[in-house]
This record gives sequence, C-alpha cells and structure tokens, in this order.
Amino acid sequence: MNVSLIVLGVVLASYGELQFEIVGFLFQVGGVIFEATRLVMVQQLLSSAEYKMDPLVSLYHFAPVCAAINFIIFLYVEAPGFGVDDIYRVGPIILVSNAAAAFGLNISVVFLVRLSNT
Repeated sequence: MNVSLIVLGVVLASYGELQFEIVGFLFQVGGVIFEATRLVMVQQLLSSAEYKMDPLVSLYHFAPVCAAINFIIFLYVEAPGFGVDDIYRVGPIILVSNAAAAFGLNISVVFLVRLSNT
C-alpha cells in the first residue's frame, strides 16, 4: 500500500510536467518497485531466525551487488558520453557528499527495518 501511494505521487508529479519523458517516468516507477523489493528482502534477512544478521552486516552483503548492477547499467547508459571533465564540472565535494548521503540513507533504512521487526 505504501509503495502504491509513492507511485501515485510520482504519477501526479509527472502529470503536470510540461516536458514529460516516458522513459524517465518508467525509470522512476521501476526504481520504486525495485527499492521496495530490496527492502522486503532486507527485512526478511534481518527477521529470519536462520540468519540473524546485524543491519551493518546485511549492508556489507548487498551493497556490492547493488554497486555491480549500477556499474553495468552505467557502462551501457552513461559511459559513452561521460568524461573526466564531467567530474570536474560537478566537483569532488558534491560527489563525496552525495556518496556520504547515500551511505547514511542505506544505513538508516536498514536500521529502520530492523526496528520495525522488534
């Protein structure tokens, strides 16, 4: 139900957009669905009596897989038009702060899923 509300919000936000891109919209919907699936699997790992994983240990296990999949997609979608000048244009401070925010969000989500099981 929560995922359906998020998807509905994406649809409403996209409906009024003047430059609507169906590919971007489909990427957003797919991202929401895959993230919900990932969170359900993490919850199953953390609440399973068989595994008894700590939240940081679970992050240690699934983060490399997510990074590998993102890298494969990067090679086909972004790499052909990507250059070193793009890194300098964005700046290392922005890139590092973005990575730190993503890491913090992953840790907080895993701990939140763990707390919801108790």
